[in-house]
Amino acid sequence: MLVSARVPATSANLGPGFDCLGLALDIWSTVTVRTVEGRGAPDPPGGRLVRQGVQAAFGGKRPPRFEVAWDEAIPLARGLGASAALRAAGLLAGNALLEGRLGPEDLFRLGAELEGFPDNVSPCLFGGLQVGVKGREGLIHLGFPLPARLKVVVFVPDFEMPTQESRRRLPASLSREDAVFNSSRVALLLAALAAERYDLLDEATQDRLHQPVRGEIFPGLAPIMAGARAAGAVAAYLSGGGSTVAAFVLDGAEAVAEAMARAAREHGYSGRSIVTAPTLQGAHLT
Repeated sequence: MLVSARVPATSANLGPGFDCLGLALDIWSTVTVRTVEGRGAPDPPGGRLVRQGVQAAFGGKRPPRFEVAWDEAIPLARGLGASAALRAAGLLAGNALLEGRLGPEDLFRLGAELEGFPDNVSPCLFGGLQVGVKGREGLIHLGFPLPARLKVVVFVPDFEMPTQESRRRLPASLSREDAVFNSSRVALLLAALAAERYDLLDEATQDRLHQPVRGEIFPGLAPIMAGARAAGAVAAYLSGGGSTVAAFVLDGAEAVAEAMARAAREHGYSGRSIVTAPTLQGAHLT
């Protein structure tokens, strides 16, 4: 049996929404799981993440032998949600092998458990902008409407920033001033998007929790964000744990993409810019 899943890249945090906000992007990867009699082909990079998803779907039961293939269209360790996408693909494939015994909320719960937090897996599974939190009685996710004209430009550097490595350097606690700063920016971000107040998005994507520390690891972050804003982006932020830098754009997306790449080169970083947009569609079987 062969099962194929399409999964979107995601951009988490959006500045201040650490571990709770995530956005599905119109950048897709196709993952296939094929049952086999013998050992099958060796796993590609990231294949173990797909296996984790399949095994989580089966719970305590042993899944059939299978091999994994994917097109590697979402780069690993770049802040575009590759781990969530591959685990989500595995969950969908495993559920297909189980003839659909698990519902969407079951898949979300299992994916968030594998990831450790819901910010990437919720938009990957459900599409759009999602708020994901660990509630008193379990996980909660809620989609949030986005302005139709909003585009996203991402600059993807050629170097990896593994999420767990950068998380180890984050502060263990925040001052009350910094906590209020971040919580107020999350509220402002959602309100500004709802009201289409694009002039407020730059302020709304400011952060004091993770971007300053990750900017020390990646000194090109601030110049690339500044280059995006100077070229017309209404906001810029570090996507997830990095190294990808994302920008919200209304018009002139190609100029913003060129400016981000130019700023990166000027500070010694190679990579590529991609003009994309939010997608309301989440992961699905093909």
